[in-house]
Amino acid sequence: MNFKQILLGSAVAVFTFGLVACGGDSGSNADPTPTPSSASQGEPYKPPQNTEFDVIGVNGVGSNVVGEAVFLTGSFSLKLDTNASKNADQIVFNKISFQVVNDTKGTISGVPVVYNTAAIAFPFQGVINVASLQANVSLTDPAFGSECGSFHVDISVNATDGEKNFPMTASATFTRPESYCQALIPSSSSAAPVGIIMTTCDVEMATNGSNGLDLASCTAAANPVADIVVAKDGNGDVNITSGNGSTFSPITNGDDGNYSDDWSKDYYPEDNKGGLPTYNTDFKFREIAGTSISKIIENEANVYVVKTPFYNEATASGFFAFVLLEATETNNKDFNLTFRVWRAAQ
Repeated sequence: MNFKQILLGSAVAVFTFGLVACGGDSGSNADPTPTPSSASQGEPYKPPQNTEFDVIGVNGVGSNVVGEAVFLTGSFSLKLDTNASKNADQIVFNKISFQVVNDTKGTISGVPVVYNTAAIAFPFQGVINVASLQANVSLTDPAFGSECGSFHVDISVNATDGEKNFPMTASATFTRPESYCQALIPSSSSAAPVGIIMTTCDVEMATNGSNGLDLASCTAAANPVADIVVAKDGNGDVNITSGNGSTFSPITNGDDGNYSDDWSKDYYPEDNKGGLPTYNTDFKFREIAGTSISKIIENEANVYVVKTPFYNEATASGFFAFVLLEATETNNKDFNLTFRVWRAAQ
């Protein structure tokens, strides 16, 4: 899944596009639209201003807790009010944003909302079904800190006719149980570390040339006994094996109810950390036992985890993650490949 984090508490404008009918930039003539994301974390909460026109219909906005995540529901639709605009038939949605609010404190929260950006494209005149976006808040997100109690999420959409904006916000409430905060009370012993810090490096490989990747040094060379070896088969597919017994597994934890750590191409741990380091524990998996990866280009959306024969759970030595960033076919039908690798900080 291709999920993106909205960093609530910074100025974030999501999907602002021009009108299809006009072929121009809808933001060039429209007045600025106040959105909840313009406020900063910890600031007193001020409810956003909704349009005075009957342009946007709201239905069934709420939330459901699934596992340790709060999933948002509801829909927004266009009424195309001719009293609101002389171009009512050209009114389209062009934006959606989210903001978590701590109702107990009455302040803006820094907790992110994640959703499936591939499930919606702006501008359009259809119905925004929030549930189909799989928008959710993880109750275990570290951005909550020691905050428990009553919260709500402002779901804000905007419609425009190219000249005027019509903002609308509806709220979904939820509770973060005190048990999450009790777990943060320090004991007499030192707190356990959250994991080993991981850093990234990008490396170029080739099916005809530097086909072997040493993960620890993040270097590629013609090496048939490397941690990762890429090769093109008789069908023209690029596959991965290991020359030293390293094992692989794609991250496939999408059935645990928490979508915020389902990493994939263009959605990485650092996108969901709010500036905090990435740790080895951010890569969740059941086992790493695969000895090969077939059709890596066709499966480029996957992030993979790796254990080499030198794996040490305590230090994360021998543990890696990687994703294919780019694949280019050469004139002789071979492939040049660029990978991103996560490895324990050097």
